[in-house]
Amino acid sequence: MRQLLSMVRMWKADRMAEERRWTEAYTLYREAAVNFSDRLLSAACWQDAAAAAGQLARYSDEAECSRFSLSLLHGMKRNTPLVRRTRIRALLALAEALYRTGDLTDGEHVVRQVFELVAQNDSDFTADCFHRLGQCQLLQGEIGGALTAFARAAETARTSGTGLELAQELLSLGITANTVGDGATARGCAAEAERLARASTEADRIRLLASSLRLQGLVLRRERRLQEAVSKGREALSLMSGAAQQHDPGLAQIREGLAISLVFCGEPTQMSEAVELLTRTHTEAAERGDAIVMTSAAVNLANAHAVMDAMDEALAWAERAVHTARGGQGPSFVAVALLTLGTVLHVRGEPADAEGHLLEAVTLWERVRATTRSEREHIDLLGEQAQVYRALQRCRVARHDTDGALEAAERVRGLLLEQRLLVTKSSRADTTAQAPASPEARTAQQLSELATRHNTVTLVYSLLGPARPSVTSGATTAYIWVISPSGTRRHHKVDLSGTGSAMPGAVSADGAPADEILTDSPDARGIPSGKVAGGGERDPAAEAPESRLLRALSQGAPVSAVTERDSRPLADPDRSYITDADLRLLADAFLRPVEEDLQAAGTRRLVVVPDGSLHYVPFNALPLKDNTPLVDRYTVALAPSVRLQPTGRQGTVPVTVAPSEALVVGNPDPPTEPLLPGLSTPVLPALPAAEREARAIAELYGAPALLGERATRQAVLDRLPYARFAHFATHALPGEDTLRIPGALCLSPSAPADPVGAEDSGAGGPYLRAEDIQPLDLSGCHLVVLSACRTGWGRLSPEGNLGLARTFLAGGVGCVVVSLWPVDDKATARLMTAFHQHLAAGATTGEALRHALRDTRRRHTRPVDWAGFTLLGSPDVRLAREPMS
Repeated sequence: MRQLLSMVRMWKADRMAEERRWTEAYTLYREAAVNFSDRLLSAACWQDAAAAAGQLARYSDEAECSRFSLSLLHGMKRNTPLVRRTRIRALLALAEALYRTGDLTDGEHVVRQVFELVAQNDSDFTADCFHRLGQCQLLQGEIGGALTAFARAAETARTSGTGLELAQELLSLGITANTVGDGATARGCAAEAERLARASTEADRIRLLASSLRLQGLVLRRERRLQEAVSKGREALSLMSGAAQQHDPGLAQIREGLAISLVFCGEPTQMSEAVELLTRTHTEAAERGDAIVMTSAAVNLANAHAVMDAMDEALAWAERAVHTARGGQGPSFVAVALLTLGTVLHVRGEPADAEGHLLEAVTLWERVRATTRSEREHIDLLGEQAQVYRALQRCRVARHDTDGALEAAERVRGLLLEQRLLVTKSSRADTTAQAPASPEARTAQQLSELATRHNTVTLVYSLLGPARPSVTSGATTAYIWVISPSGTRRHHKVDLSGTGSAMPGAVSADGAPADEILTDSPDARGIPSGKVAGGGERDPAAEAPESRLLRALSQGAPVSAVTERDSRPLADPDRSYITDADLRLLADAFLRPVEEDLQAAGTRRLVVVPDGSLHYVPFNALPLKDNTPLVDRYTVALAPSVRLQPTGRQGTVPVTVAPSEALVVGNPDPPTEPLLPGLSTPVLPALPAAEREARAIAELYGAPALLGERATRQAVLDRLPYARFAHFATHALPGEDTLRIPGALCLSPSAPADPVGAEDSGAGGPYLRAEDIQPLDLSGCHLVVLSACRTGWGRLSPEGNLGLARTFLAGGVGCVVVSLWPVDDKATARLMTAFHQHLAAGATTGEALRHALRDTRRRHTRPVDWAGFTLLGSPDVRLAREPMS
């Protein structure tokens, strides 16, 4: 009789779950589990109770029920499909409970256990495994791993899941992609998820439809289309107002997303409504023990009150956020809460207390970064650390410690590049040596010693956003340090309120729209399996969002268009990428405050360490007070950090270049295939002036040039490791910022038998990408010239500009010359020919570029025609043609 009653309870519970009456379902499943004498049936009911607890966001109960189920299954000799699947479901529920209660390490460990089980026989759970793994990695701050995991989950669900399962995976992928600015992927995921939800007749379609509207609101908010974002948020919240959705974890996220959009609108009534929504979200999260949502809501409430100038309330919520995060959240959550607390304390005029919390946040981000497995994740985390260091700079300047602020500004700049160069150097010196540790921090005095040793005057820039939490984005203040060769250091503070219109990109601390002060809590799943009656059809010609993202992450970034060297006549329509008025405005902000310091430095060797969008500023062309361009008075070089400023390692001794050691590429045949599958093949005009440029430069060194069909990827890769210098006069694909992949040079698709004996294998197609260059030791190559369009562009990060130039520098190249905008074919050919003529006459790279820019300016007076090229690395390289025997 007891067994029969338990079966009845289980059937009733199943019916309650189908009706989404989770409280009744949870109670009945527990009663059935306790009374079943059969261990397998009891384990199955405990697992179902765990799933119901997850739907109710009662994560402690979810963990308890999962463990009861697993304890009953432990040691069970039968390995039937029911046993296996019950164990997998219980483990997945336990993983969710662990990460939702802050035990991220154990949560990921459980997921990887499930992967081992799934790999044997149960591929139906593959999407669930990838989803749980993505959630754990997202909460640990490993954005790259989370993107990959969610994309794999969507890919699997598209093949073997239901329509609603696919919709859920697309939403998780889209929300994560939106956090890194990949609006295209986020929009595609939201649109397809909405279509799938509207086509479904299942009860869960309401929640999925609301979540898709929430994601659309996130994208709109990032694009600053705030009223549209509010409208989407209200529609989503209206859908979730029914009784069946009141305990859904997604309700808190939708409410929180609407609140953030309301804050960003900036209207007092809307901000009051936002505070009410966030307070309710925090209260409900506290009732169910959801520490993640509690932390997120508290951080957002602190920032919202700070925007409203209610600093006492802001401090109370910031302290509450830190307290909650310390109760078991991962270090990244604690670090975010500490940054909020430090910012609030600074605004309240308590910089000393603020600095203590910010330094703790730095330590926590270092702990997270120590566990990362790829350079991409390291760079993401350095970006998080950089936000803390910017806040730390403000605190130290407020305490009149400008040297300490300089040390904070320098701490994460070029860190990975310096480490890679140290590894390359140590491996050349000793093949058995271990990789060196992360470079040590330098004091301000040590940074001055570098300037003295190299006889340079160094300008260090730092762009900072608003001092207090604000609904505005972008940099509002610049700090500039002048480090003279005498060892003196001076600090300047500049208001940037009138400078943004002159920048090549928006003035912001990270080169993209500034990070929002309020953040949405991570996505949650909580959706049972179910069939969809009519899922609708997706355009078979359109690439799935997850496929596009996976391909980009693994092979390189799809870019929408090619940036071409312009082969049109100079008299064609105006292409004013920068004007004289822009240059004067930029000079007023970034040069005028330090001009007297430059004059007093007593040297003409200038090193600029830019920050954010300043990587795109043509410092050579900025006018001095007497309207003379900076390049007329100084030899200018850019460096990613003071530690990595030019060392003058080549000195005054010329590098002898034999004809076989000069790699000169010009006017390759246009590509006949796209950069990546699924993209259109770029249509590129011929570059006759680039071909003349390559011929003239090759002739200076008695070397053959790779022209037209001979300029293949394989031919370039055969010669590049042995080249003393390389010059590319080609079309280029600029670095793709959204997916954070460096760009590519366009080469010829095929060629006849190569004179050196190699043939084009076709691998990689007619493009030279960063991944082709990264494995090469280029320490013997002293100069690379990228005479194409926007070769100085790429993702902006604390590592500097993550374009092709950085890839060459990381390989050991001493000096790289790049362009900042689309350049004219004829004007560029004249400039580059003059550059190499000055090199051949004995000038250093810095002097040669300075003279070439001046020569070109006499004939082409518009800045767009002469000011677009800049030098990264050492300005002291000298080249000399090998004497003929």
